[in-house]
Amino acid sequence: MSAFMQIMGTIGQAAAKTGTFVGRKVAEGYHSIDPDVMRHVAQVPLLGYSLLVSRRDPIEAGEPDGYPPLIFVHGLGGNRGNFLLMAGYFWMMGRKRSYKIHFDGGQSLEDMAHALARFIEDVRKATGEDQVDIVAHSMGGIVTRLALAENDTLKHVRTLITLGTPHYGTYPARYANTELTRALRPDSDLMQRLERADRLAKNMRVVTFWSRNDLFVLPPTSAALEGAEQIDATPFTHYSYLIDPKSWKAVGKILLEN
Repeated sequence: MSAFMQIMGTIGQAAAKTGTFVGRKVAEGYHSIDPDVMRHVAQVPLLGYSLLVSRRDPIEAGEPDGYPPLIFVHGLGGNRGNFLLMAGYFWMMGRKRSYKIHFDGGQSLEDMAHALARFIEDVRKATGEDQVDIVAHSMGGIVTRLALAENDTLKHVRTLITLGTPHYGTYPARYANTELTRALRPDSDLMQRLERADRLAKNMRVVTFWSRNDLFVLPPTSAALEGAEQIDATPFTHYSYLIDPKSWKAVGKILLEN
């Protein structure tokens, strides 16, 4: 019996040492991961509220609130529900007429731009307003700039706010080889074409938010569009723009004062 106990004791000591070693290595591995990566990963589940919103809602006039209608434009892999919390905050602050566009899967950036141009026109007709304000997240800012190059869309936008939009492309787009990600790479044909054709109305206010902690936009300053107001939102992550009340407050301040 004593020999058996000795054997079990030896096995127990070995298991404890192994557990300690594994635990230490796991801890070392965890701490070796960039904190910004962990912040981005931790925030992903918080976007679950996006699934509570239908893909489309009828465009209704709504009660005038003293401001132009507000249109939200989501980014790559997102949906119109991404702006549920932000829109709710703005509603409480007095911006009660907001509209969220949804892009179908498989659409090109040009297809999305055409859809957004039509959406802006539909909102204008429904509300009887001549101009709208736009808040766009990530790739949604690129889609919006493309839409502004269409016909008379430009003159009907009073304010454009982009949140973490890779205006000059982003290097992480090289980690995927799709039509959309290829277009979002720096120096892509679309980026060069957009820069040449870009038009910003003199009477339109353009504000771009960027952050040094945004891992989806590299270099970070790619989100700061030349000729626009540039707001350093560090330490926001790519998702902070959507879920952090500090983001809603900063964006809301611009929309309410304009």
